[in-house]
Amino acid sequence: MWWLKSLIDIPGALADAYAARESAKTERERIRWDERVRKLEARKESILQAQKDPYERWVRIGFAFPFVVYINKLVLWDKVLGLGATDPLSADLTQIMMIVIGGYFVDTVVRRVMRR
Repeated sequence: MWWLKSLIDIPGALADAYAARESAKTERERIRWDERVRKLEARKESILQAQKDPYERWVRIGFAFPFVVYINKLVLWDKVLGLGATDPLSADLTQIMMIVIGGYFVDTVVRRVMRR
């Protein structure tokens, strides 16, 4: 599932690519990093366009809802009120949760990186 992780880290990859492009010592390196930046920008734009679609938005909400409930139950019920103990998620579900929740914050981080 390495490709799922790369979807979350678009802002970090963009920041690294911009920095590498600026510090490129040869024209060949600069061209290579320009190509990497264009690919990452295209991926970012695809994600942003998908977020504008109302059906896509509801699908995202549907995927995020169980994880939002789970996290809130952990924090409020188990930790703050001390009224329960929730079983941990499996490794696969934890990874999916991180991807889903991370996807909600990609837009904000990408915009901040782009401003710099």
